[in-house]
Amino acid sequence: MTGIPDMRSIIVNQRSQQSQQLQQTQQSLVLHIKQCFDSLPRQVRLAASFVLDHPHEVAVMSMREQARLAGIPPSTMTRLAKFLGLEGYDDIREVFKNNLRSRGNEYSQRAHGLVELNQKIGETALALDVANNAIAHIQALCSADTLAAIVRAVKILSSARHIYCLGLRSSFPVAFQFSHVSEYFARNITLIDGAGESGMMKIMHQVGPKDALFVCCIAPYSRRAVSIAGHLAKAGAKLIAITDSASSPIARMATETILVGKKNASFFDTLVPAFLVSEILVALMAATSKVDVKTSVSETEKNLWSMGEWWGAEEAEPPRPRIPRK
Repeated sequence: MTGIPDMRSIIVNQRSQQSQQLQQTQQSLVLHIKQCFDSLPRQVRLAASFVLDHPHEVAVMSMREQARLAGIPPSTMTRLAKFLGLEGYDDIREVFKNNLRSRGNEYSQRAHGLVELNQKIGETALALDVANNAIAHIQALCSADTLAAIVRAVKILSSARHIYCLGLRSSFPVAFQFSHVSEYFARNITLIDGAGESGMMKIMHQVGPKDALFVCCIAPYSRRAVSIAGHLAKAGAKLIAITDSASSPIARMATETILVGKKNASFFDTLVPAFLVSEILVALMAATSKVDVKTSVSETEKNLWSMGEWWGAEEAEPPRPRIPRK
């Protein structure tokens, strides 16, 4: 086939290329598959379609797992690689894996772009752009499919014997907020916190099919969060996942997945949509709860006041900031 030697050469030298070159390599392979697609045998076309439609799975899943999802024998994946002039399917996977690894410096690249954008449009326009982007993500949550997933998720959480809450690294605030607000009226909430391994002993021995896990995991995905979620899934717990991709490792093991947007003009991904979903879930849990939510919330507030957790009107005025003399 024409162009095959060049494709082999690209793959051999791939590990030493920079991020932009790796992206171009994946694009070249995808283009190569598209160009050959109509000439492929019918079953091999199924393998090719899987590669084109599920790039994340190609990078992170084994060939056998991919073949199972595509509904074809593993040997068909190898046949695809041979038709493309490659030695085996691992060559295809290596392209996608390297492209995934190259995203490790994505934040630094976006930080540079953020500075350039500010220089072009100014602070006010940049702030408006960030805000409008968050609004667009929130509007996307109003789709019928997303709202239906939220309602189904609430039914699972409300019927659970115990709800474990998980979110690590940048996703931790979402899990903490869900846990914190839920505990105003629910007594079956455990936050799995990395500090001091809080909650870890419970999940090692006590989780079962009657329990649920609320988990937020946004790319780049926390390896530890995926591992903990996998442990709970094997124990039979139902996973309610807030994530950014249907092909994320958390989504693939979840009972119910709620997808949220994350991109914005800043170098760091926004958590606004994930926070909103967690708040909607808690609101619906409270609205449909079988316990006396009003009494439970009132008792919680009373206890927090009595413990001195909140600043009250009877407290002395906080110190005022000093105003420098001119």
